[in-house]
Amino acid sequence: MKSGLIVYLVGGAELPAGLDLAGQCRELGLPADRVEFVGPPEGFFAVEDAWHHLFTRGYQDIQLLVVQAQEARLRPIHPPLRLNG
Repeated sequence: MKSGLIVYLVGGAELPAGLDLAGQCRELGLPADRVEFVGPPEGFFAVEDAWHHLFTRGYQDIQLLVVQAQEARLRPIHPPLRLNG
């Protein structure tokens, strides 16, 4: 079963430059086959759009991680939420 992770960045911040998003998620104990980002400027506009993107591509285990950016790191606000699977 393919796993997907949606990272939602709160607070209107942008991802720190040069951040390895998938690598950060692995360090947080959340390995995924594909990681999608919701936030400015290069991410999806809404969690629903990212979920639909993963779901229509066959990802059955989809989780949502809400984070804040702190310097060059991501800090989870809550434990991950299972959206699918």
